Amino acid sequence: MDFQKAIALIDSCSKALISTHVRPDGDGCGCMRAMMDAMAGLGKQVCPLLLSPPASWYAGLFESAVPVLGNDISKQQLMDGAFEDCDLIILVDTNSMVQLPGLDLWLRKVRGQKPILVIDHHVTGDGLGDVQLVDPEAAATGEIVFGLFKAAGWPLTRPVVEAIFTAISTDTGWFRFGNADSRIFYAAAELINAGARPDVLYRRMYQSFSPSRLRLMVRMLEHLDLFEEGRIAIQYILRKDFDDTGASGADTENLIDECQRISTVETAVLLVELSDGRFRCSLRSKGEVDVRAIAQKYGGGGHILAAGVTLNGPLEAAKRLVLQDIKEQMSKQR
Repeated sequence: MDFQKAIALIDSCSKALISTHVRPDGDGCGCMRAMMDAMAGLGKQVCPLLLSPPASWYAGLFESAVPVLGNDISKQQLMDGAFEDCDLIILVDTNSMVQLPGLDLWLRKVRGQKPILVIDHHVTGDGLGDVQLVDPEAAATGEIVFGLFKAAGWPLTRPVVEAIFTAISTDTGWFRFGNADSRIFYAAAELINAGARPDVLYRRMYQSFSPSRLRLMVRMLEHLDLFEEGRIAIQYILRKDFDDTGASGADTENLIDECQRISTVETAVLLVELSDGRFRCSLRSKGEVDVRAIAQKYGGGGHILAAGVTLNGPLEAAKRLVLQDIKEQMSKQR
């Protein structure tokens, strides 16, 4: 990674658009907030833009509500030049057009006219950046953003350290996942020394859910099926479940982790019905199955232990498809 190229790109701009992937998680939102503060501290104008509403526990990272494409700014306004005066585009926690629905057409239009800085830790990507800070060995994009802050000598204010700590803690499952290596613990220690409060942030991230989210989780668990002697867990959530519980799409984050509490489960799948009849498929593995390979097969991506893809319906067809791929990988290991 060449931090100096990124720093030079930022120094030369006057106004930047900052965005992340659709269905923003803690890593994406935390990195956005940290970069927004860095830019503002340098006297730059900042235009943050989300591609879908964040969960309430991430929305609190921002001092004011961030505009959402399709809600606050139409796609037509975007194409007509709503951000024409931005002379830099910063994308965090993604490097793939497929994760930027609505923004992708505009990016194709302005590529080559406006420089793009990508900060990401995923293996899969489309090489969108003129400058790319990409480290697949990093546990979270927040780890790379933290390195950029230190290389640039930007101030580590309380909002910045809280945002970066949120990024690294959520993408490591609060330091439970296999990607939580020594680098991430050193980074966490530095952030705590700089003012981050893990107890406060944990309450914000994991103890502030709404009753509707809990009702949705109950409905999801009612739809739990186990296969291959309990090694594979498949769950689903239908549009009707959202209507009945009053929950929203953002409430599904991390729900897939619930079935992984079962001792026999090695691979978990959560299928969430979308408004167009397709299903957003989240996949998790405890190590034996490469779920990224399965997601990539159908146009998705992610990590070996955590990946996602959108599949065509109906539900039973989507279940059969992903179940077959998981079984094939498991059979090769025997």
